[in-house]
Amino acid sequence: MADKISKFIFPVKTGNEIADKEFDLPSGGDGKVAYCDWLPYYFFEGSAVVYYDLIHILGGGYDQNDQNEHYEWYDSSWHKVTTLPYNFYEGSAVVYNKEIHILGSKSSGDETKHYKWNGSSWVSVSTLPYNFYEGSAVVYNNEIHILGGNGNRTAHYKWNGTAWSEVSTLPYTFFESPAVVYNNEIHILGVGGQTEAIKHSKWDGTSWTKVSTLYYELYQGSAVVLNNEIHALGGLQAPKSHAKFDGTSWTNIFYIYADDRYIKSNDLVPLSRAEIEAICT
Repeated sequence: MADKISKFIFPVKTGNEIADKEFDLPSGGDGKVAYCDWLPYYFFEGSAVVYYDLIHILGGGYDQNDQNEHYEWYDSSWHKVTTLPYNFYEGSAVVYNKEIHILGSKSSGDETKHYKWNGSSWVSVSTLPYNFYEGSAVVYNNEIHILGGNGNRTAHYKWNGTAWSEVSTLPYTFFESPAVVYNNEIHILGVGGQTEAIKHSKWDGTSWTKVSTLYYELYQGSAVVLNNEIHALGGLQAPKSHAKFDGTSWTNIFYIYADDRYIKSNDLVPLSRAEIEAICT
């Protein structure tokens, strides 16, 4: 078993600067870390949704076993819900008509699969109109829209509850980047490559128009809408960055350009996975 850990390191922002700070780690009488409440499996390249006020994490992970995982968070802990109906990673998940829909995957043979969870079981819904992975999906005007991805980087289709139909051709190649619905329009932000990673366009239901230039190169990052603003978060090129859009312009909240583009969050904690697991077992 690894030695008892009494400190941990976490990045702290002060003004416009960030630095790693050392903190005391609370411990219990048994010599183990008292609060080892990590995710139930190694979750990345999966999807997360909020369903009936509970967080659900779906698929992703290091191997095919993790790609079938489905957990929800309640009572301050993670609980297994189901085994997914196929290997799901780098697809997209949305909540639509009070059901969770999982769409596509990078797993060979699963790229066009579309299933839904009604709260008790998974049911096949449709065959997607193209190989969909590393794209983005949103619910807009009570229809599911799938956008881009490495199967077709300019594709834009919608599901009306019965069938898929083509909507438009995206204004630029869009993959490995986020999309959100904001002010009743679909916004696509950045792209999985540096050349177009600062692009920002929107769909008003009829056509695409350029909105702005992003504050930083956004790809393999994420975006959410909070308090009527779009927040862009992280990404491969600027993994500690955070900017927001108020409908008119982008404002920097915090920005660091990564010379080493492969900085990862677990680099901030100087423990190996084996050490952490030994302490928290």
